Amino acid sequence: MAEQSGSMESSFANDNIRAERERLNDLIRQMMLAELPTASARLVDRGIDPRPIIGTDYEGNAMSVAQFYLLLRAYSVTEKAGQDPTYKGARVAIASDLSPRVRDAAFVALNQQSAEEAGHGDKVFGAAYYEMGGVAPTPLPEEQLNNGGDFLEPVSDPAINTQKVLDMMAILGGVETLALERAFPLVLDACSRWNHPLASQLVDQVNRNVKPEEARHVLTWRYLFHQGVAPRGEDAIERYFMLTNWGRDRFLAPRMERREFERHMKASCPTTEQLIGRPLPVSI
Repeated sequence: MAEQSGSMESSFANDNIRAERERLNDLIRQMMLAELPTASARLVDRGIDPRPIIGTDYEGNAMSVAQFYLLLRAYSVTEKAGQDPTYKGARVAIASDLSPRVRDAAFVALNQQSAEEAGHGDKVFGAAYYEMGGVAPTPLPEEQLNNGGDFLEPVSDPAINTQKVLDMMAILGGVETLALERAFPLVLDACSRWNHPLASQLVDQVNRNVKPEEARHVLTWRYLFHQGVAPRGEDAIERYFMLTNWGRDRFLAPRMERREFERHMKASCPTTEQLIGRPLPVSI
């Protein structure tokens, strides 16, 4: 595993990651606060009142329409950023030493997830942000969403590629469970209190498209646990659990308790059809 340890392992071993993420988040919050007057002006130009309080943020603070507008920007950037690691992960999966059926299922599921993540960023949250007066959202350097390094590049050893895709899927599992548990409920709650046609459109798109697709991504997290992690024993399971929380640490979210993780994984292994919402292509 030496080829891997110089990049991926050192990245995951950062004990101060939450403190560093908090520092960067403070910078982002300051930038967003500075952007509020401009955001409010854009909303007014679109005929939208930026002042009504329509919900609370993650810390329980009152959230106005203008602040919700900035939240949509963050969601758009985050979802869009998910396209790159899932695209790369699919290529690592196909070069792994997982069994052929598992390898192919992981490849198809991750390849599809890459397209879905881009769709959420561009077609749902990005479109809503634009309709409210925004422009195409660009990641801030502090967000570090596109700084994934080269650890998802396939290498010559299929066993290393297997570990790479399992590690990446653990991290994504932490992020995807967080999205379903916190991010999307926050959006839906705010929309339920906002009397605007765009709110009802967002509710429909999140419920009809985004949530089912994100739930399927969580199935991929469980699928690779059952197929690639559990057979390897407790050390592999603990690594998968630890990296699931590493994904949540990136967003300063509450960590998943081990009993909650086990509750997720006690369910039966998802079928390959569940992973992508249809049977695998007959060519595979």
